[in-house]
Amino acid sequence: MQLDDMKAAWLTLDRRLETQAAMNLQMYKENKLDKARSGLRALVWGQALQMIVGALIALWAAGFWSQHRDVPHLLIAGLIVHVYGISMILFGAAMQVLIGRIDYAAPVIAIQRQLARLRKVYVRGGLLIGLPWWLIWMPFLEIFFMSKFDADLYANASEFIGISIVIGIVGLVLTYVVYRWIAKRPLWAKRVEDGSAGRSLNQTQNYLDQITQFEQE
Repeated sequence: MQLDDMKAAWLTLDRRLETQAAMNLQMYKENKLDKARSGLRALVWGQALQMIVGALIALWAAGFWSQHRDVPHLLIAGLIVHVYGISMILFGAAMQVLIGRIDYAAPVIAIQRQLARLRKVYVRGGLLIGLPWWLIWMPFLEIFFMSKFDADLYANASEFIGISIVIGIVGLVLTYVVYRWIAKRPLWAKRVEDGSAGRSLNQTQNYLDQITQFEQE
């Protein structure tokens, strides 16, 4: 009977330890997921601000090209900036949708896949929004000078515009070459991706990795 009592006591203790371990894991997981959710709020606000800026740019450009439809290069400059503003809105909206779809009640592996998709869109979208600045600053400058000083840069400084276009094209090509070079080197590619992803996404990924490591211990 004493041996049976000891076995029963050990089984009870074992169950209690398992229960305590499960509770500790759940508490740890909830804590890290709360931090992950909070970490993405900065990204939500950042994308909301980008959408607002994009809307202002689109409205500004629409007002410009609608008044200069009879001048081809001014019309084109206005349309380019207008489309750029809309692209900022669409990218911000896509990010908001992906962030909103993250299911924090799902298994960690599923959350990691959702975050990886979000991270991929953010990095690639950032390139699509950022790289055009090699050239798109010129239409912005054209609209600004025309609106503010009634000065047509294309007509009065065509040499400057031509040189800027050449520099912009060279810059785009060099950026692409460097990007392809980095893409073939995993260590460099990871560093560049982490830098492009930003603090919020990197921190959130780190919290999820910590949960996975805790579960495996």
